[in-house]
Amino acid sequence: MVIALYNIKGGVGKTSTTINLAFNAAKNSKVLVWDLDPQGASTFYLERKVKNKNLISKVTKRGLEKYIKHTNFENIDLIPADLSLKDLDKYLENDKLLNKLLKNIKGYKYIFIDSPPTLSPISQNIFKASDVIVIPTIPTILSIRTYNQIVNYFKNYTSKRKVFTFLSMVDKRKKMHLEISEKILNLPKKQILKTPIYNSVIVEKMGEQLAPVEVFAPHSEVSKSYQMLWKEIEEKIN
Repeated sequence: MVIALYNIKGGVGKTSTTINLAFNAAKNSKVLVWDLDPQGASTFYLERKVKNKNLISKVTKRGLEKYIKHTNFENIDLIPADLSLKDLDKYLENDKLLNKLLKNIKGYKYIFIDSPPTLSPISQNIFKASDVIVIPTIPTILSIRTYNQIVNYFKNYTSKRKVFTFLSMVDKRKKMHLEISEKILNLPKKQILKTPIYNSVIVEKMGEQLAPVEVFAPHSEVSKSYQMLWKEIEEKIN
């Protein structure tokens, strides 16, 4: 099953969510993370250095299998990113290319895609290749507007895929965040996940620790929230 973390806005917690959901999924299943963001944050968090140059051109010609790397975390493998991904769109004249590449990957129950924050041919490829789309949404008016734009733009695809959103980076100190969160979570929409991820310095420490939150802060509130978020997603998709 392919699960894409996607948003056209950057800085919404997409990569940290990718890593922490993959870590929780890997407790019971073998998972693969494909870092499709040229910034390579998922690759960095999983402590892999990319040695291949022009990786994406090689992948599109040779397939994904040769570029899968093991990580330091049990049951988590990675297809790392490099800066050649900025040119990915030129390889995507066929809007089913990613789907074709992923179908040849065997042995993983879940494949997580850390998507680039863009609205482009790669976005359409990701939507067509994924079974589930998870959209992190900060509780602000503009972020909610962006979420609605994404759903409307991809309405031809979303009817065939499960699309979920959850409240990300919720700041308890901000009255507006709390008010908007309360309104959203009370809406009877099947797309809205009930588990929020609160803004926390612990998430920022992932860059220092090069690990999912649960590895270095297992008893923290945010670690438990990621566990609950994955459990909620898993129940909905299975």
